[in-house]
Amino acid sequence: MKFTVLHLNLNEGKVEREELERDGVYGVLDYGIEVHESLETHSIEPYDPKNVVIMGMGPFSGSTLPGAHRLMFFFRSPLYGTLFPSAMGGAAYAFKNVGVDFVTFEGKAEKPVVVLLYNDGENVHVELHEIELEKVIEIWRGYKGEEGVYALTQYLIDNFGERFDFEYRIAVVGPASLNTNYGAIFSQALRKGERLVGSEDWAARGGSGSVLLRAHNVVGVIFGGKPRKRAFPGEDIGNFRTAKGIVEGVHKKPYNEIISEKTTKYRFNPKLNTGGTFGGNYPAEGDFVPILNWQMPYIPKEERIRIHENIMKHYWEPFNEEAIKPKNWTTCGEPCPVVCKKYRRGHHVEYEPYEANGPLSGSISLRASDISVHAADAMGFDAIEFGGTAAWVLELVHRGLLKPEEVGISGKPEFTKEALIERPVEASEVNAKLVAELAHRVAFAENEIAKIIGLGKRKASVILDEKFKDRLKYGESFKDYAVFTPLGENGEMTPTMYWAIGNYIPLPIQGRYWTFYQFGVFLEPEELASKIIASALWEFWYDNVGWCRFHRGWMKPVLKALFMEAYGVNVDMEEHARKQLKRLIEYTRKAGYSPVFWDSMRVIDLVAAGSEEFGNERWAERFGIDKVGTAKEYLERVLDAYSEALGVEWRL
Repeated sequence: MKFTVLHLNLNEGKVEREELERDGVYGVLDYGIEVHESLETHSIEPYDPKNVVIMGMGPFSGSTLPGAHRLMFFFRSPLYGTLFPSAMGGAAYAFKNVGVDFVTFEGKAEKPVVVLLYNDGENVHVELHEIELEKVIEIWRGYKGEEGVYALTQYLIDNFGERFDFEYRIAVVGPASLNTNYGAIFSQALRKGERLVGSEDWAARGGSGSVLLRAHNVVGVIFGGKPRKRAFPGEDIGNFRTAKGIVEGVHKKPYNEIISEKTTKYRFNPKLNTGGTFGGNYPAEGDFVPILNWQMPYIPKEERIRIHENIMKHYWEPFNEEAIKPKNWTTCGEPCPVVCKKYRRGHHVEYEPYEANGPLSGSISLRASDISVHAADAMGFDAIEFGGTAAWVLELVHRGLLKPEEVGISGKPEFTKEALIERPVEASEVNAKLVAELAHRVAFAENEIAKIIGLGKRKASVILDEKFKDRLKYGESFKDYAVFTPLGENGEMTPTMYWAIGNYIPLPIQGRYWTFYQFGVFLEPEELASKIIASALWEFWYDNVGWCRFHRGWMKPVLKALFMEAYGVNVDMEEHARKQLKRLIEYTRKAGYSPVFWDSMRVIDLVAAGSEEFGNERWAERFGIDKVGTAKEYLERVLDAYSEALGVEWRL
């Protein structure tokens, strides 16, 4: 297949255009793996300017099919240690008008730069605009009544927007990218130069923003161009009737019917009278909802049920009243019938950010969590990673292992089950305020402990164990209160917000959905390994072609036909994904990152308690006799089965 690549060499200010034709390169990840292998980036540090960030769209951007316009970022993660994909919903709808498929950011600019990528209808233009770091920080601290990524976005609209007589989009980083390993890249759809409320999206997981800023000195990218029609070599899927015919030919059902049927959860579920991930997940999870820094194993079921009842009352019901009933729904920036973005009171509300910086962090009042989530977002954090970190810090302060003044927060949290049962609103307000304070302290690295926390829970724990060893019991570690999936000596990733055993397994990609993330299920190790692989092989494809996974229900059976019809290419979907997964594993091992046993007692407890909670009596009995030994055996068996099924070495 053919792709057009723009190579930006930031330290030399050079731009090179390449027309790429490669067998076996079908999308962004394929190209990214090839680039990082050829540059041998496994042998450098993640903040080395040679850690190329690839930004690109998939081969079906420009089609009329909904969900095909995710903008992908691919880089070596400073948090997890290996190659990582991060997805930004809808942004490729503007990027497709630039007229290239991929952009590589190489080298480091002398000063922070804003990169302009645009097409005037005839040519692609690239401009680098320097902006002093002090000025960037000043904007982050406040501009026109906003802060962080929102302030920088507005500043760039004000300073560059009048130059464009076409739709464009802006992606920026916040202070979290300057001072932590888990900074994200933020973007919001624009219409006529105005930001669309509710359309915010992020390439967040893995520290994409941290690499873009600290390895390349890029603080923002503005992209767009005159509307252009993508030329497909085969059938023109830019034509709605053609694309519709392909979908109906595979599904043997009317187009509208199949898309509506397969995306019900994300749009509106009439059975629950709600919609979106937030609306659908809380009723489904029940008392398995992660709360109070994953302390579910230590809270009796009947008390978890009472907390969940409060979540439904103070979290879920207000969401339905303020977002679902008035139909405050929009998209991520591309035309899409699913309108999955639900918003209220000026806030885009999605499950994972509101879970991580809400119930997990001790806030089960929606109004209170607006404060904590907005602060984490404004500072430019990966909200899942930050929420998992904030929950850990609040528990440490609650237990006296850290002091509020050391962290830089104004008081102690109300971090008990009793608080969430008896005074849910009041306790939530206290905790959410502290999370918001912590977001600012860590993002701007305002004190010594905040700087340490910015490294991530696992790396920070090594330092805190030594610094505050007199506060720990014998054999105890700060890690024991932290929930992360470990990789190698120092790699870590906060899992997605489900009490799911597959979320804790060290895999080449974690913290996204390249695993079996079903909560409430405890499988035999070999079956779990099989389900992890089955999931990863398709998640690879959604990322590789930049397709929104909310559309996976109807898109998955259609993808092979689309390659054939639009490009005349016969792709063996499973074989190719297996091959690329093996390459990711080989890279990870070369980088010095391999699976390791869990070094957090909290994670071991979640796995052990999961066996009983999820109804696997045989494993529950074994965990009751020897918790750590059984956990090690279970993990070994999962990874052995995973290795054998893929034909790789990925074992403890």
